[in-house]
Amino acid sequence: MRSFLKYEAVATLERNAALTAVADALGAAGGWIVDHTLFSDVMATVRFALPGDRTGLFETALADAGLRVEPAAVTAGAEEVNGAITLTFARGTGDLRRDVPAFS
Repeated sequence: MRSFLKYEAVATLERNAALTAVADALGAAGGWIVDHTLFSDVMATVRFALPGDRTGLFETALADAGLRVEPAAVTAGAEEVNGAITLTFARGTGDLRRDVPAFS
């Protein structure tokens, strides 16, 4: 059975900067984004895959970007692991509005 990593962080960064930091940390560790879900400007969940021996590198890259997470309790060796990181945005208002063009 594959290991699953779960991280949570409160982001004081701007929303787009925090999401970019997660993507950059995954790329630096040799991982990739599988899926994401945005909950207005309050929260985001990013699902990812990562080589199991690169979790420490991922966690360090997140910390360098200002996203503090608890270290993973799972040691997977070199096999691929799946995971998710949930970001809660401290400056979120819950009301992210987007302009929708008129159509006829």
